[in-house]
Amino acid sequence: MPKFLTAQAKEGLSTVAKTNMKNAAKLTVKKMAEELITYGLGKAEEELLKQILAAIENNVNKGIADDVKSNLEKGELGLLVDSIILSHVDEEQLQDLLRDKDRKTKLLNIFTELSKNAVQPFYADLSLQNKLNSSFHGVIDKALEELAEEEVKGKATGFLTSIKLVHMGALAAEATAAVLSLSSKFFQNLQEQLTTFKKDHLSEEKLKHQSPQDTEMLKEFKQELADTISNLMAAALVEVFHQKFSSHLVSWMQSKAHGVITQHVRSGLKTDRTEELLRAGQNNSYIKHMPVDQDLKRHPAKEASESLKTHAEKIKDANTPGNILDIRVLSETTGTKVVLLTENSQGKLTKMQQVHPNTNPASQEVTLIYRPKSVKYPDGHYDVLINNHTVSINSKDKSCLFHALARGMNPDASEVEISKKADDLRHSEADTLLKEPDKWEPFVKRKEWTDAIRGGDWYMAEGAMSNTEKETLRREVGKVELYSTWKQHAQNNPGLGQLINADHQPPVSCILNIEQSNQSELAKAMLKVATGSSNPDKNAIDEAKKYHGLKLPTVYVPAEIHRDFLSTTSPKFREFLIESIQQNDVVGTF
Repeated sequence: MPKFLTAQAKEGLSTVAKTNMKNAAKLTVKKMAEELITYGLGKAEEELLKQILAAIENNVNKGIADDVKSNLEKGELGLLVDSIILSHVDEEQLQDLLRDKDRKTKLLNIFTELSKNAVQPFYADLSLQNKLNSSFHGVIDKALEELAEEEVKGKATGFLTSIKLVHMGALAAEATAAVLSLSSKFFQNLQEQLTTFKKDHLSEEKLKHQSPQDTEMLKEFKQELADTISNLMAAALVEVFHQKFSSHLVSWMQSKAHGVITQHVRSGLKTDRTEELLRAGQNNSYIKHMPVDQDLKRHPAKEASESLKTHAEKIKDANTPGNILDIRVLSETTGTKVVLLTENSQGKLTKMQQVHPNTNPASQEVTLIYRPKSVKYPDGHYDVLINNHTVSINSKDKSCLFHALARGMNPDASEVEISKKADDLRHSEADTLLKEPDKWEPFVKRKEWTDAIRGGDWYMAEGAMSNTEKETLRREVGKVELYSTWKQHAQNNPGLGQLINADHQPPVSCILNIEQSNQSELAKAMLKVATGSSNPDKNAIDEAKKYHGLKLPTVYVPAEIHRDFLSTTSPKFREFLIESIQQNDVVGTF
């Protein structure tokens, strides 16, 4: 990469260098977006889980409050609580104790600490944990089953939302039942804690008789104490559930989900496409700038690969168009520096890229003008600039590159001489490749990789599109018209289909291929639009299929982007779309 960048810096900010940098910057931004989105989704899941756990805790608290209160008011446990409270009365006035905020808080803290000790088995006893966790299995499994049926399994947020919206009540009920089934163990522990505390710290209670007002205040204190204990028990249950079950489940779900989410994000941002374009640009830079290996002693001579042989054979054919690889080989073979120009958006010639020999100093310089692929030039076209004047190349075959090089090398030669020179250049390149396969193998391989990338020659067209084509894209992209209107428009403007496609939204097949029986209202409405009939029969549907939905709306999009649309590339997408239409889900469909 340093070699590429150094070479590009030497030739200045050419169109290709700028485009390489632009795609590198775009890729960086997209990678950052992927990370941030995935991070944000993870945070959203965690926040949603917190809400669910808080809701469970709240419901459990309410569900067990009466049970806790009942246990504090009866039997030996109730007597112990009363005994500890009364032991703190100094002057036989319970009201004074419970009205003093500081003294009341200290008393409440004693019970709170003892209750915390009693609740520890919820955390420490594995058998209790298993009992807690097992009580949730039915609810969780049901949520996962429904998610699987909706074909969105693996998305943690969807899973958690399913619990929150559909199963919260059941989950809270299960949690409450789990606590109640374990409460006897808790109250047994609490009673032991209270007994030990009383024995170690307290004398006998001083107040033997209570007034009605004392009884009422004691009841209020016990209610406050019951609330505190309920909170502790609910928090313990939820914490165990989270630590031993839900956190692991969500972690697993997130790992599955983020793979799916990242793929969707990458697809939406077209990160893969940007990576491809950058890779094509790197290959292009390699072909232009990488020094030819002269130290053949390090490499034993080897026979040319099939790829190299194929390229050498094809390049001798006058109907094989030339490309950047051919320019590089001929630059080295003939000692020629080749400068490529193209028209910018203002119609002025600007440097696109340049190729120069690295084995020996250049003995001559040729400046070519590249015309990007279009209806007029399906394979692109090369003219030559001589003395600041454009000389048009009108070769009958696809040898314009070789004719342009020949003309640039010998401006005063006759057409016959130029034609012969162009043919000689083709054969000279083929001979060079076959004689020195070790040198040229990496370059041919790079070109092969580039050709495997859709639109791999983007660097030849980027920044080189004609003003007319750019204006057409600016004017047409985003229009929404009936398909019949597009057909007429494309017919009146030859070549428009090379730049623009009219994409049906929804796809024609998603409307016309829905089963006729038991159709939803949405499906019927779409079918009426597609056929132009208020009561479409089989003939009307067949007619719409035959002419590919002339009455349906389309959106005008660049031809290359159209090939990336989900509705074009993913059969599964169309299945989902048909399902949404059949379910009468208007929002889901659109």
